[in-house]
Amino acid sequence: MVLEFWFEQKCVLPTTVEILVQSVIFVSIAVAGVHMIGLSQAPTAFLFLIGLPAIPFILKVFQCEVEIEEKKAKVFGSSVLARHYTAFRTLAAFFLGMVLAFTFWYLFLPSANSAQLFQTQKQEIKSIQGVILGQAISSADAFETIFTHNLQVLFFVIVFSIVYGAGAVFILIWNASVIGVFLGEFSKMYILSAGSSAAGALGQATGVGIGLLGILPHGIFELLSYLAAALAGGILSAALIRGDFKTPAFPVIVYDISKLVVWAIVFLAIGAIIETYPLG
Repeated sequence: MVLEFWFEQKCVLPTTVEILVQSVIFVSIAVAGVHMIGLSQAPTAFLFLIGLPAIPFILKVFQCEVEIEEKKAKVFGSSVLARHYTAFRTLAAFFLGMVLAFTFWYLFLPSANSAQLFQTQKQEIKSIQGVILGQAISSADAFETIFTHNLQVLFFVIVFSIVYGAGAVFILIWNASVIGVFLGEFSKMYILSAGSSAAGALGQATGVGIGLLGILPHGIFELLSYLAAALAGGILSAALIRGDFKTPAFPVIVYDISKLVVWAIVFLAIGAIIETYPLG
Protein backbone atom coordinates (compact mmCIF):
# COMPACT_ATOMS: atom_id res chain seq x y z
CA MET A 1 0.00 0.00 0.00
CA VAL A 2 1.09 3.62 -0.47
CA LEU A 3 1.40 4.36 3.25
CA GLU A 4 3.56 1.27 3.85
CA PHE A 5 5.68 2.11 0.78
CA TRP A 6 6.50 5.53 2.24
CA PHE A 7 8.16 4.11 5.35
CA GLU A 8 9.60 1.09 3.55
CA GLN A 9 11.59 3.38 1.27
CA LYS A 10 12.83 5.54 4.13
CA CYS A 11 13.52 2.68 6.57
CA VAL A 12 14.33 5.24 9.22
CA LEU A 13 12.60 5.84 12.50
CA PRO A 14 9.59 8.13 12.00
CA THR A 15 9.25 11.18 14.17
CA THR A 16 6.49 11.45 16.75
CA VAL A 17 4.65 13.89 14.48
CA GLU A 18 4.83 11.44 11.57
CA ILE A 19 3.40 8.68 13.74
CA LEU A 20 0.58 10.97 14.91
CA VAL A 21 -0.19 11.88 11.29
CA GLN A 22 -0.23 8.23 10.28
CA SER A 23 -2.72 7.32 12.99
CA VAL A 24 -4.99 10.24 12.06
CA ILE A 25 -4.84 9.15 8.40
CA PHE A 26 -5.73 5.54 9.26
CA VAL A 27 -8.75 6.59 11.35
CA SER A 28 -9.91 9.07 8.70
CA ILE A 29 -9.64 6.47 5.93
CA ALA A 30 -11.66 4.06 8.08
CA VAL A 31 -14.35 6.72 8.64
CA ALA A 32 -14.60 7.23 4.88
CA GLY A 33 -14.59 3.48 4.30
CA VAL A 34 -17.50 2.68 6.60
CA HIS A 35 -19.51 5.47 5.00
CA MET A 36 -18.88 3.88 1.62
CA ILE A 37 -19.87 0.35 2.66
CA GLY A 38 -22.78 1.52 4.79
CA LEU A 39 -23.03 2.65 8.39
CA SER A 40 -25.03 -0.43 9.28
CA GLN A 41 -21.74 -2.37 9.08
CA ALA A 42 -19.79 0.27 11.00
CA PRO A 43 -19.48 -1.37 14.43
CA THR A 44 -17.77 -4.47 13.03
CA ALA A 45 -15.87 -2.93 10.11
CA PHE A 46 -14.61 0.29 11.67
CA LEU A 47 -11.89 -1.05 13.97
CA PHE A 48 -10.84 -3.65 11.41
CA LEU A 49 -10.28 -0.97 8.75
CA ILE A 50 -7.99 0.89 11.15
CA GLY A 51 -6.10 -2.19 12.31
CA LEU A 52 -5.55 -3.54 8.80
CA PRO A 53 -2.92 -0.91 7.85
CA ALA A 54 -1.83 -0.22 11.44
CA ILE A 55 -0.34 -3.65 12.17
CA PRO A 56 2.11 -3.82 9.23
CA PHE A 57 3.00 -0.16 9.77
CA ILE A 58 3.94 -0.70 13.42
CA LEU A 59 5.75 -3.96 12.67
CA LYS A 60 7.79 -2.11 10.03
CA VAL A 61 8.69 0.59 12.54
CA PHE A 62 9.81 -2.05 15.04
CA GLN A 63 12.06 -3.63 12.40
CA CYS A 64 13.87 -0.32 11.90
CA GLU A 65 14.54 0.30 15.58
CA VAL A 66 16.83 -2.54 16.56
CA GLU A 67 20.28 -1.14 15.77
CA ILE A 68 19.53 2.32 17.13
CA GLU A 69 18.22 1.07 20.46
CA GLU A 70 21.40 -0.93 21.06
CA LYS A 71 23.34 2.34 21.32
CA LYS A 72 21.29 3.68 24.24
CA ALA A 73 22.34 3.07 27.81
CA LYS A 74 19.33 4.18 29.82
CA VAL A 75 16.11 6.12 29.30
CA PHE A 76 14.53 7.68 32.40
CA GLY A 77 16.97 5.60 34.43
CA SER A 78 15.82 2.30 32.91
CA SER A 79 17.88 0.02 30.70
CA VAL A 80 14.72 -1.95 29.81
CA LEU A 81 12.99 1.17 28.50
CA ALA A 82 16.18 2.11 26.65
CA ARG A 83 16.16 -1.20 24.79
CA HIS A 84 12.55 -0.75 23.70
CA TYR A 85 12.13 3.03 23.74
CA THR A 86 11.23 3.42 20.07
CA ALA A 87 8.58 0.72 20.23
CA PHE A 88 7.13 2.37 23.33
CA ARG A 89 7.21 5.83 21.74
CA THR A 90 5.61 4.49 18.56
CA LEU A 91 2.70 2.87 20.40
CA ALA A 92 2.15 5.93 22.62
CA ALA A 93 2.19 8.39 19.71
CA PHE A 94 -0.03 6.14 17.63
CA PHE A 95 -2.52 5.85 20.49
CA LEU A 96 -2.64 9.62 21.11
CA GLY A 97 -3.08 10.30 17.40
CA MET A 98 -6.03 7.92 17.27
CA VAL A 99 -7.62 9.58 20.31
CA LEU A 100 -7.37 12.97 18.57
CA ALA A 101 -8.82 11.55 15.34
CA PHE A 102 -11.70 9.74 17.06
CA THR A 103 -12.56 12.87 19.05
CA PHE A 104 -12.48 15.04 15.93
CA TRP A 105 -14.75 12.79 13.89
CA TYR A 106 -17.17 12.27 16.77
CA LEU A 107 -17.55 16.05 17.07
CA PHE A 108 -17.70 17.03 13.41
CA LEU A 109 -19.62 14.22 11.75
CA PRO A 110 -23.39 14.78 11.45
CA SER A 111 -25.03 13.73 14.71
CA ALA A 112 -26.95 10.83 13.16
CA ASN A 113 -23.83 9.44 11.47
CA SER A 114 -21.73 9.91 14.59
CA ALA A 115 -24.28 8.14 16.79
CA GLN A 116 -24.45 5.15 14.45
CA LEU A 117 -20.71 4.94 13.82
CA PHE A 118 -19.79 5.09 17.50
CA GLN A 119 -22.78 3.32 19.02
CA THR A 120 -20.67 0.47 20.44
CA GLN A 121 -18.29 2.89 22.14
CA LYS A 122 -21.19 4.84 23.66
CA GLN A 123 -22.68 1.62 25.01
CA GLU A 124 -19.32 0.74 26.58
CA ILE A 125 -19.10 4.14 28.28
CA LYS A 126 -22.62 3.78 29.65
CA SER A 127 -21.80 0.28 30.86
CA ILE A 128 -18.71 1.46 32.75
CA GLN A 129 -20.57 4.40 34.26
CA GLY A 130 -23.43 2.10 35.27
CA VAL A 131 -21.14 -0.32 37.08
CA ILE A 132 -19.19 2.35 38.95
CA LEU A 133 -21.73 5.09 39.53
CA GLY A 134 -25.05 3.28 39.37
CA GLN A 135 -24.47 1.14 42.41
CA ALA A 136 -23.99 1.98 46.08
CA ILE A 137 -20.58 0.38 46.54
CA SER A 138 -17.68 1.04 48.85
CA SER A 139 -14.32 2.35 47.68
CA ALA A 140 -12.79 -1.10 48.19
CA ASP A 141 -15.46 -2.71 46.00
CA ALA A 142 -15.04 0.03 43.40
CA PHE A 143 -11.28 -0.55 43.33
CA GLU A 144 -11.81 -4.28 42.91
CA THR A 145 -14.29 -3.73 40.08
CA ILE A 146 -12.06 -1.28 38.22
CA PHE A 147 -8.84 -3.21 38.79
CA THR A 148 -10.35 -6.58 37.83
CA HIS A 149 -11.86 -5.16 34.63
CA ASN A 150 -8.60 -3.48 33.63
CA LEU A 151 -6.60 -6.59 34.53
CA GLN A 152 -8.73 -8.60 32.11
CA VAL A 153 -7.95 -6.06 29.38
CA LEU A 154 -4.27 -6.28 30.30
CA PHE A 155 -4.37 -10.07 29.94
CA PHE A 156 -5.85 -9.82 26.44
CA VAL A 157 -3.27 -7.19 25.46
CA ILE A 158 -0.48 -9.62 26.35
CA VAL A 159 -2.15 -12.61 24.69
CA PHE A 160 -2.90 -10.68 21.48
CA SER A 161 0.70 -9.41 21.38
CA ILE A 162 2.13 -12.91 21.79
CA VAL A 163 -0.18 -14.62 19.30
CA TYR A 164 -0.40 -11.88 16.64
CA GLY A 165 2.80 -9.89 17.24
CA ALA A 166 1.23 -6.43 16.92
CA GLY A 167 -2.25 -7.80 17.56
CA ALA A 168 -2.59 -5.73 20.72
CA VAL A 169 -3.01 -2.77 18.37
CA PHE A 170 -6.68 -3.77 18.04
CA ILE A 171 -7.19 -3.38 21.79
CA LEU A 172 -5.34 -0.06 21.76
CA ILE A 173 -7.56 1.06 18.87
CA TRP A 174 -10.66 0.10 20.84
CA ASN A 175 -9.52 1.96 23.96
CA ALA A 176 -8.55 5.00 21.90
CA SER A 177 -11.99 5.03 20.28
CA VAL A 178 -13.76 4.84 23.67
CA ILE A 179 -11.64 7.70 25.06
CA GLY A 180 -12.21 9.75 21.89
CA VAL A 181 -15.97 9.30 22.11
CA PHE A 182 -15.90 10.13 25.83
CA LEU A 183 -14.00 13.38 25.17
CA GLY A 184 -16.30 14.27 22.28
CA GLU A 185 -19.41 13.58 24.33
CA PHE A 186 -18.04 15.58 27.26
CA SER A 187 -17.33 18.48 24.90
CA LYS A 188 -20.92 18.41 23.60
CA MET A 189 -22.28 18.36 27.16
CA TYR A 190 -20.00 21.27 28.11
CA ILE A 191 -21.27 23.35 25.18
CA LEU A 192 -24.89 22.60 26.09
CA SER A 193 -24.35 23.56 29.73
CA ALA A 194 -22.35 26.69 28.91
CA GLY A 195 -24.79 27.94 26.30
CA SER A 196 -24.01 30.20 23.35
CA SER A 197 -20.85 31.55 24.99
CA ALA A 198 -19.15 28.19 24.42
CA ALA A 199 -20.29 27.68 20.82
CA GLY A 200 -17.77 27.10 18.07
CA ALA A 201 -14.40 25.42 17.82
CA LEU A 202 -13.05 27.16 20.94
CA GLY A 203 -15.89 25.82 23.06
CA GLN A 204 -15.39 22.31 21.67
CA ALA A 205 -11.68 22.47 22.38
CA THR A 206 -12.35 23.73 25.92
CA GLY A 207 -14.80 20.89 26.54
CA VAL A 208 -12.30 18.33 25.26
CA GLY A 209 -9.60 19.84 27.46
CA ILE A 210 -11.76 19.69 30.59
CA GLY A 211 -12.78 16.11 29.82
CA LEU A 212 -9.13 15.18 29.27
CA LEU A 213 -8.17 16.65 32.64
CA GLY A 214 -10.88 14.49 34.22
CA ILE A 215 -9.45 11.20 32.93
CA LEU A 216 -5.77 12.11 32.77
CA PRO A 217 -4.79 11.34 36.39
CA HIS A 218 -5.77 7.66 36.19
CA GLY A 219 -5.78 7.36 32.41
CA ILE A 220 -2.06 8.00 32.05
CA PHE A 221 -1.27 5.04 34.31
CA GLU A 222 -3.71 2.77 32.51
CA LEU A 223 -2.17 3.75 29.17
CA LEU A 224 1.35 3.09 30.48
CA SER A 225 0.15 -0.28 31.74
CA TYR A 226 -1.32 -1.35 28.40
CA LEU A 227 1.73 -0.11 26.47
CA ALA A 228 4.07 -2.03 28.78
CA ALA A 229 1.94 -5.17 28.38
CA ALA A 230 1.86 -4.80 24.59
CA LEU A 231 5.64 -4.45 24.58
CA ALA A 232 6.09 -7.52 26.77
CA GLY A 233 3.91 -9.69 24.55
CA GLY A 234 5.45 -8.30 21.38
CA ILE A 235 9.00 -8.92 22.62
CA LEU A 236 8.17 -12.53 23.48
CA SER A 237 6.46 -13.08 20.14
CA ALA A 238 9.43 -11.67 18.22
CA ALA A 239 11.88 -13.71 20.31
CA LEU A 240 10.03 -16.94 19.56
CA ILE A 241 9.87 -16.17 15.85
CA ARG A 242 13.60 -15.34 15.67
CA GLY A 243 14.55 -18.34 17.79
CA ASP A 244 16.20 -16.15 20.43
CA PHE A 245 15.51 -18.76 23.11
CA LYS A 246 18.56 -20.58 21.72
CA THR A 247 20.87 -17.56 22.13
CA PRO A 248 22.72 -16.01 25.09
CA ALA A 249 20.43 -12.96 24.80
CA PHE A 250 17.37 -14.91 25.93
CA PRO A 251 17.90 -14.31 29.70
CA VAL A 252 17.90 -10.57 29.00
CA ILE A 253 14.69 -10.95 27.00
CA VAL A 254 13.05 -12.86 29.85
CA TYR A 255 14.20 -10.17 32.29
CA ASP A 256 12.77 -7.40 30.09
CA ILE A 257 9.43 -9.20 29.69
CA SER A 258 9.14 -9.92 33.42
CA LYS A 259 9.92 -6.34 34.36
CA LEU A 260 7.47 -4.92 31.81
CA VAL A 261 4.67 -7.17 33.10
CA VAL A 262 5.37 -6.13 36.69
CA TRP A 263 5.36 -2.48 35.64
CA ALA A 264 2.07 -3.02 33.81
CA ILE A 265 0.36 -4.47 36.90
CA VAL A 266 1.76 -1.75 39.19
CA PHE A 267 0.66 1.01 36.82
CA LEU A 268 -2.77 -0.59 36.58
CA ALA A 269 -3.12 -0.69 40.37
CA ILE A 270 -2.05 2.95 40.70
CA GLY A 271 -4.57 3.98 38.05
CA ALA A 272 -7.36 2.05 39.79
CA ILE A 273 -6.50 3.68 43.15
CA ILE A 274 -6.57 7.17 41.61
CA GLU A 275 -9.85 6.43 39.83
CA THR A 276 -11.38 5.00 43.01
CA TYR A 277 -10.32 7.75 45.43
CA PRO A 278 -13.05 10.29 44.47
CA LEU A 279 -15.65 7.59 45.16
CA GLY A 280 -14.46 7.19 48.74
